[in-house]
Amino acid sequence: NVLVTTVFILWVGFNGILYGSIFYGSFMQSWGINNQFTFQHYITLFGQGWNSGAIPSLVQTALFALIAAPFTAISGFLLAYFFARRHFFGKKYAEFFTLLSFAAPGTVAGVSYILAFNHVPLYLTGTGVIIVLSMITRNMPIGLRAALVNFKQLDPSLDEAGYTLKASSFQVLRFIILPLSKPALLSALVTGFVRAMTTISAIIFLVTPSTRVATSYILNRVEDGDYGLAVAYGATLIVVMMLVIGLFGRWVGDFNLQRKKHDRTD
Repeated sequence: NVLVTTVFILWVGFNGILYGSIFYGSFMQSWGINNQFTFQHYITLFGQGWNSGAIPSLVQTALFALIAAPFTAISGFLLAYFFARRHFFGKKYAEFFTLLSFAAPGTVAGVSYILAFNHVPLYLTGTGVIIVLSMITRNMPIGLRAALVNFKQLDPSLDEAGYTLKASSFQVLRFIILPLSKPALLSALVTGFVRAMTTISAIIFLVTPSTRVATSYILNRVEDGDYGLAVAYGATLIVVMMLVIGLFGRWVGDFNLQRKKHDRTD
């Protein structure tokens, strides 16, 4: 217990220093050189209206992530249900191939998207669709693994009981499996959203002046030597991530509370 507690305290302290330094640096004139307190970085990022600065890339990134996250979680959930409840030849190999999109380097995946979707009838290069598609396929294994772990904890007899009562496969999935898997599904949803908001390697070749993302904007500021703007934007993304995680955590907590109330009523 002492060892686990010590490791936990050290890890929390390390993360506190790491992320605290990001917020500290975002309010410095020039971190490490001129530590004068200033709001200028945030004014430059978000004080130029909706069509300039960091606002367009932040809004577009949040929109792409909000679209991709549900597809990421749902596709992973359905694939996990198929792998967990169906037995067929080559099942392990099929499950392995679904994880290849996560194992391949992001830059290689980005180039492959350009080559695959740069011709009619699927000409998607330069559009937001190809960015969302990249986010879904890159993060889908996260939802798949989270749901597979959950399905291993659910007894198949629950499905059989539903079939005994003449329920269809869709009804069993909708009214039995989904409510019991909701925390895992929401966890995959949150993780998919966060990874979509912070992705960089897979979409570095897919962004255009009309389809901007936050991480690409940060990378451009670093290349230009505007480290203060990059750090301030990074701090903004951290706040957005914390808000989203908090909202989904509240949703899961309310769901668990409702289940407990329902169990006490029964």
